[in-house]
Amino acid sequence: MIAAEKWYEYQKDYQKYGLDMKPKKKRASNENKKKSASAMTLREKSQIMILTVIVSILSVGLIASTAYSAKIKYNINNLVKQSAVIEGEIENLNVKIKSQSNIQIIEEKAKTQLGMVYPTVDQYVYISQEDIPIKDFALALKQEAYN
Repeated sequence: MIAAEKWYEYQKDYQKYGLDMKPKKKRASNENKKKSASAMTLREKSQIMILTVIVSILSVGLIASTAYSAKIKYNINNLVKQSAVIEGEIENLNVKIKSQSNIQIIEEKAKTQLGMVYPTVDQYVYISQEDIPIKDFALALKQEAYN
């Protein structure tokens, strides 16, 4: 009992300075524990649900855009292949055109298929007297060069 009496004396001394020495009740701490241990509130649940919906919509959008870009890439690859085939055909046609437009081949076809021949000297037609070539052209050039 002496200890209890000293306790009350100490308590009175501390009360002079505005301090309360009485032990605090633990009810408030038990209530806090119950709140923290209880289930989430309705607002928290709705926020989590909205966040889940937004993330799922973004994921579906990402998958759809990836599929669409893959489809476009597939179409581009097909067009590139078709373009390569057409460029090869164009190159083959250009080679044929160059080979068929060669002067020797044209001359050969004219002689064999069409029966064409070169004209003889008697078959030339001149429009004026000045257009008639000189009979010995080499001699005429020689004379003009040395005179």
